[in-house]
Amino acid sequence: MKKYLLTLALMASTLMGWALEVECTPGSLASHVADHGITTLTITGQMDARDFKFIADELDALTTVDLTGVEIVAYSNASNPLFNNEVSFAGNCVPAMAFFGKKISSINLPGNTKAIGKAAFAGCKQLTSINLPEGLDSIGAFAFSSSALGRVTIPSTLKSLGIGAFSHCQALLSANIIPTQAMVLPKDAFYDCMFLQVLTLGPNVTGIGDGALAGTPRLTSITFTQQNNIASIGKAAFAGSGIVNFNFSQANALIEIADWAFAQSKQVSAVIPASVNHVGKGAFYYATELTSYIPNEHSDSIADFLLAGTAASNEDVAGNSVQYIGKYALYNTPATTMILPATVNYIGTQAMAGMTSLQDVTIKAKQVPELGDDVWLGVNQEVIPLHVPRNTGEAYMAAAQWQNFLVQEPGGVFGDVNQDGTVTSADITALYNYLLSNDMTFYETSDVNEDGSINAADITLIYNLLMGSKNISGRNKSVTSSSDMMSAQGFIIEKGETRTIDVELLNSAAFSALQLDIDMPQGLKITSAAATSRAAGMMMGYNEVEPGKWRILLSSATALSGNDGTLLAITVEADDSFGGNEVISVNNIIAVEPSELVHFISNFEVEVGTTTGVKDINIDNQASGPVDVYNMNGQLLRRNVDPSEATQGLPQGIYIVGGKKVIVR
Repeated sequence: MKKYLLTLALMASTLMGWALEVECTPGSLASHVADHGITTLTITGQMDARDFKFIADELDALTTVDLTGVEIVAYSNASNPLFNNEVSFAGNCVPAMAFFGKKISSINLPGNTKAIGKAAFAGCKQLTSINLPEGLDSIGAFAFSSSALGRVTIPSTLKSLGIGAFSHCQALLSANIIPTQAMVLPKDAFYDCMFLQVLTLGPNVTGIGDGALAGTPRLTSITFTQQNNIASIGKAAFAGSGIVNFNFSQANALIEIADWAFAQSKQVSAVIPASVNHVGKGAFYYATELTSYIPNEHSDSIADFLLAGTAASNEDVAGNSVQYIGKYALYNTPATTMILPATVNYIGTQAMAGMTSLQDVTIKAKQVPELGDDVWLGVNQEVIPLHVPRNTGEAYMAAAQWQNFLVQEPGGVFGDVNQDGTVTSADITALYNYLLSNDMTFYETSDVNEDGSINAADITLIYNLLMGSKNISGRNKSVTSSSDMMSAQGFIIEKGETRTIDVELLNSAAFSALQLDIDMPQGLKITSAAATSRAAGMMMGYNEVEPGKWRILLSSATALSGNDGTLLAITVEADDSFGGNEVISVNNIIAVEPSELVHFISNFEVEVGTTTGVKDINIDNQASGPVDVYNMNGQLLRRNVDPSEATQGLPQGIYIVGGKKVIVR
């Protein structure tokens, strides 16, 4: 019986030895821990890098660490390197490699922790729980790589996240990164996180670094707490991920998509925003579920390997401005028809090899493009029509590789857009349907003047054909930048209200057709648009061609009346999502003379304000000296007037009075 009781006493003593609470002074932890087999350690007081070094070297059985009651103080000793051969360690910082490879499953950090060093918890394969205190501003490279964390919420105070910080975290399911300062998700941040399913990013995350989300097959989408402000997507950023819908339509800040960015991902479509100026090679390489790729209007290349192995089948994959199509760019894609723009001048080696579904090709280039080797390898060119511009058939039939197609020049009636055998106003309607609603029915015949784009100039040409003032010759009129100006006054609007924008045109040339695009901010929409008496007799149409983008067309057999004044009255409405203090962008302004000379008029913006949360701005009636009054387009309205009379009689809107913004209600 005594032996049994003694055994129990020894067991109890041993079990108590597994947990230890220590009040520590800097560098003294080793003197307080006699049993190096403890599994739970609570430290209060102060500690420094020497104490972390003792834990790393001696306490291999630790599973639970509580540092909430301790202060980490600075330590420096040039003759005594500790972690990572470093000799100086900042206060409130977990040193680099402090817990590297340890068996800990849970740790609580001090509330005033500012930094977690490089690889501090890397290889902690049992670490499932850690508090990341608010106030933390730095997490070092590979800090939690190969740990067992299941969920991570990055403190809003974080300023720096290191390379590979959460890479190879096979148990990680979700991560929230909503910083208050601009931050790029760094290289390899979540690389090879096989089970990551939920990623939430705040508006201050401005980039996805190289390989940041590569190898995350269960990550199908990213949730943005507000707007998507991603400006750059790095090399292989989503390679091998499960991303299905990175929403390009909301990525209005996006500038660059780097090489292999979505390679072997699950992305299903890519409509490249107008802001993007570079899409790198192989960006969607073997993203096998990608069915549609739409370049933006100024894309000048389809990079090497860009769409190889995808399911992209849309005929306009090369856009309207592409000059260079790289090697293997469309390798093994399933498109049945293809339209190559007038701008293309080079197609690389095997760019379209393996496109065995191809049935019809249109090339608009009047100069035969240079080709690499075996461009259409495996394609049965002998049975595929190649539609070429007028008077170029002989050149294509004499050119290597091109000659293997069934080369065909256009037939039928010139200007017959709808292909009914004659040129009538129905052809104008067909062009309107394309420009206003993207109706692709007569896309191939809509570029009447064969200048590589479809716009109001094609409508003018048909008018001339109908009026008998134009024949087949003399197409491809030149384009000029215009000194003419279109403008509209800024205005204020409340949610639920409507306002009418008077669009003015100051023109030196007489125009018979105009086209303009209007980009509306969130919460504003166009409810009606009408031409003024200046445009009497002109045909007018408008439509929302993309979410938030409205297109207006005006055309006539005769020119505009007058050369100054209001041309359009556009009514807009604000809904509950309108935030105020926005701009309406008016761009792609094309004006065409009856002679078909095309003018590009400068873009402009209309400032929109709201009274909500905006203080009244009062003119200082005691100001010394007169003031000038301008509208938001910079036009001088009144010169050297008394401040008390500056805005009298002006309509509602926003003005610059004496160098200050003033709202007139």
